Amino acid sequence: MDRVVGISDRANAAFHTLAVASLSGGSIAAGEAARRLGLSPTYLTKILGTLGSKGLLESARGIGGGFSLAKSPEAITLMEVLVALDGPLPSRSCLFKKAVCDSGTCLFKVLCQDFEARLRQALEHSTIADLAASFSN
Repeated sequence: MDRVVGISDRANAAFHTLAVASLSGGSIAAGEAARRLGLSPTYLTKILGTLGSKGLLESARGIGGGFSLAKSPEAITLMEVLVALDGPLPSRSCLFKKAVCDSGTCLFKVLCQDFEARLRQALEHSTIADLAASFSN
């Protein structure tokens, strides 16, 4: 399904880690986030390092260190996080990796295009704060 949705496991992990950080006052240790989300600390640390290099997180080493949001959770869109990790949202017009239909009216082409437009809009208009708020509901 990730090929249709275009959201990798690492982007999903990042979304949720940033939401957890938001709920923790804007910062969190990678190990704590990994434990809360059931992820490998090494895997998550690599993801958070990438987000740091893209300017979405700031890191502090040593005792009491961790990662802090570089801007408010209301200012970080899910699309911004996705692009920072995976590049632009892939465009799909077929459920196969390579389109097999010659017809421009294929049912799945229309569905894929509609789904992509809705997903893009949701990611561009949803923020880390929105995701964090859904945790407490």
